[in-house]
Amino acid sequence: MKKVTALEHKVHRRALSKESFISYIQYEINFLELIRRRRVRAGYYFKKDEIEYAIINRIHALFRRALSKWKADVQLWLSHIAFCKKWNVKLKLSKVFSEMLAIHPDKPALWIMAAKWEMEDQLSSESARHLFLRALRFHPESQKLYQEYYRMELMHAEKMRKEKQLLETAKLQLTEAEYPEEIVCGHLARIVYKNAIEKIPGDAEFHLSFWKIAEMFDFTQDIQKEIVEDLQTLHADQPVCWDFVARQKLDTEVPSVPACSKQTKALNIVQREEQCWAVYEEAVVSVPTEAMWKCYISFCLERFKRKTNNEFLRNKRLDKVLNVFEKAQESSLLPQALYKQWLQLLVDLGDAEKAIGLVKSASANFAGSVQLWQGSLEILIELQSPDVSAIFQQAVQKVPVKDALPLWLLCLDWSESRNSAHETESLYQRALQTQVTAASVAVKERYLDWALKTGGYKRARKVFTRLCENRPFSLEFFKKMIAIEKQQQEYSRMERIREYYEQALREFGSTNADLWLEYIKEEQEHPQGKPELTGQIHWRAMKVLAGIEVERFVSQYTLLQTGHL
Repeated sequence: MKKVTALEHKVHRRALSKESFISYIQYEINFLELIRRRRVRAGYYFKKDEIEYAIINRIHALFRRALSKWKADVQLWLSHIAFCKKWNVKLKLSKVFSEMLAIHPDKPALWIMAAKWEMEDQLSSESARHLFLRALRFHPESQKLYQEYYRMELMHAEKMRKEKQLLETAKLQLTEAEYPEEIVCGHLARIVYKNAIEKIPGDAEFHLSFWKIAEMFDFTQDIQKEIVEDLQTLHADQPVCWDFVARQKLDTEVPSVPACSKQTKALNIVQREEQCWAVYEEAVVSVPTEAMWKCYISFCLERFKRKTNNEFLRNKRLDKVLNVFEKAQESSLLPQALYKQWLQLLVDLGDAEKAIGLVKSASANFAGSVQLWQGSLEILIELQSPDVSAIFQQAVQKVPVKDALPLWLLCLDWSESRNSAHETESLYQRALQTQVTAASVAVKERYLDWALKTGGYKRARKVFTRLCENRPFSLEFFKKMIAIEKQQQEYSRMERIREYYEQALREFGSTNADLWLEYIKEEQEHPQGKPELTGQIHWRAMKVLAGIEVERFVSQYTLLQTGHL
């Protein structure tokens, strides 16, 4: 009672909040659920009118008050609907749907939800149809509404067909008025489909969605056939249409031969696939676009990747996919997204010579595509081709400077593993001349690592000194050099570490409190450090840092001084 009284006071204040109503409603729902569980446990089901129904009515009253104030909150409406469904309050739910749709007629999903409830829970196809028709007056171009309305009419037709079949099995007399032929055969669904493609023309995917819905029902062969005919008539210039028609040939029934051999089955599959290929060949002539070739190649690749033990079938598919790739390239309509797949296919087949020739011949069509250049270079490196350097030169000339970093990094990896140290260093020098900050910074970090790996500490220090002459820098660049210095037991000096920290602080000291803290900690812990300098570093940090970084520095410095950091 204390809890309910407190919640009741909150929802009767002058300044109301939505959270107060939600908390009160949630408390009452939890209370109701607890009573239900206790009834089940005790087996006591009396006095429901005095207990549960009173609480349910109180919850409805709270929802009504909240929704009258916050009508625009769709989630609140959906919560009320969910509550009504769970506790099977059908009369209330029907009213809630009506009120919600009156306030939110601009949301097709809500209309669909209401119609589905009428159709599936209330078993009222007439009410569902009425809701869909009202919704389409508000949203005459909503694809989802048309699709769901079409599905509902087919479900209704299927339900009536089953009822009619059961009654005929029981040998009961039926009248035409009870089960009209136009409804049982799906004529209303056909009308919905025709209106949809008339209201929303030009969208082949939308048109095709009606066929996919009709396919779920076993009495819609005539409708499916009509949809395909309309698709070919209205969307003959759309790759989606041709792709669908071609793939349909795979489902063509081949006369079955009793106890046929595996070779005969393979020949049947080849026969159906050849019918598909014939449609695609006609398609690329009628609709000569990259999208159409992509559909054709994708189909051939899908069939080739299907597992089969029949060598004849596999070779037939392989020849076809290679032939289609070559035709698409000859017509200059090979999609860039599929070029790398072609290259990889040639590599997998062991045809390195053809793969290298393809890279050389097709590189003129790459333009500024980083992905294509990068993929081609990866293939050439994998094949250990001597043309890597030449192709890389073409790539960096055509690709925009701001996008070329992946190419530089790839080529540096290749040069480090294959070329001499002198050639690799020359490549690093070229890479450093790029005007893009991100690229220059990344190359400097790699250059320092490579110098340490190939020439040791002295060479790394020499490279670091030379790289410090030109900006930009990254904090990681300085940290790498500090780590390198600390690793040198014989040469390590605190003076040099201090020098690196000072250089880093000149670049990043005003925005990085952690760098100052690391410097102080180094002075305190290094054998050659000077702990008396930490006070000066602290004073400089407080002078340079600003805003939230100062506060973080002070708190972390305190922990450092007390030994907790």
